Amino acid sequence: MGTQSGAYQDVYIKREDEMVSLKKDVTDFCEKYIKPVHPKNWDWSVRDFENPENDPTIDEARAIGNVVYNDLKKKGTDVDLSTMNNVKAIEAYLNPKSKHEVFNMEEFAFALKVELEHGRIKDVNVTNNHPFLTAMIALAHMTESLTYYKRLKVMEAEGEIYEIMRKIQASDVGKEEWYKELGKAELELNEAKAGLAERLEKMDDIPTLEKIGD
Repeated sequence: MGTQSGAYQDVYIKREDEMVSLKKDVTDFCEKYIKPVHPKNWDWSVRDFENPENDPTIDEARAIGNVVYNDLKKKGTDVDLSTMNNVKAIEAYLNPKSKHEVFNMEEFAFALKVELEHGRIKDVNVTNNHPFLTAMIALAHMTESLTYYKRLKVMEAEGEIYEIMRKIQASDVGKEEWYKELGKAELELNEAKAGLAERLEKMDDIPTLEKIGD
C-alpha cells in the first residue's frame, strides 16, 4: 500500500527525562539555530526541499555544523559523539576556525541537501527533515571518507554521461538534442573533478583517518 510523499510515523526522543515528539523538536531546533541565519522559511519541517531554491544555505550548514562541533567538544552532553569513527577528522572539518571553513561549509550544505532524501521529500521518511539528524547521516558517510560528497558528484556525472551515450546509441532520431545534453554532462563532470581535486588540496588541516574501511 503506497503512502503520500513525506508520510511520517512520529518518533519520540527522551530529552531531560521528558518524551519529546521528533516532529516538534524539528521546529524547536530550527527556531533556535536556523531562524537567526535564515529568517524566512526557516522551519525545515514544512520547507519544500523539492524546490532547489530552498536548498540548505552555507549559513544554515554553518549553524548546524557549530551545534555538532560544540557537542564534540563538550563533555557530558545528552548526545555523546566522542565515540564516532575518525572523530578528530570530523572535528577538524567542522572547526569554525579552519582556514578552509568556507569551502568545508559549502560542501556540508551540499551534503545536507543530499541527505534530505531521508526526510519528507521521499516516501520513506526517517528524519522528518530534522537538521541534526540529517547532519548525522552526512557525517556518518564522511567518517568513512571526507571526500565522499565530492566523489559522489563525480560518480553521478559519470553515470549521467553513460546513460546519455546509451540514448545516443539506441536512438535513430533526436540525437542532436542528446549530444547537447552530453556536452552539459561533460562540463558537469569536469567541474566535479575540479571540486574533488580542490577537496584533496584542502585536507592539510584535517588529521588522517584512524579507521579506514568498514
